[in-house]
Amino acid sequence: MAETQGLVQRLKLTDTLILAFAYIGPSPTDTELLIVKSATGQPPDEAAFRGALAEALSAALASRQQVIATHDDNNIEITLLQVLAT
Repeated sequence: MAETQGLVQRLKLTDTLILAFAYIGPSPTDTELLIVKSATGQPPDEAAFRGALAEALSAALASRQQVIATHDDNNIEITLLQVLAT
């Protein structure tokens, strides 16, 4: 598993297959693009979890809190998100 840590520099929320595009990194010019996919065909709890990931990214952006996004090696889909306390 890989981890990307930093501030949410930019975030785009959608209502498509990809719920969120998050640019995470230490500065606006040094980011990594990660995504949150929708849970199409998944149980309701999985859909709620993915929606909560997108909401947590939005809250971290608004409050300028650092995050640690976990994703598989060679994959940009976020599987776990930690919002660090300030």
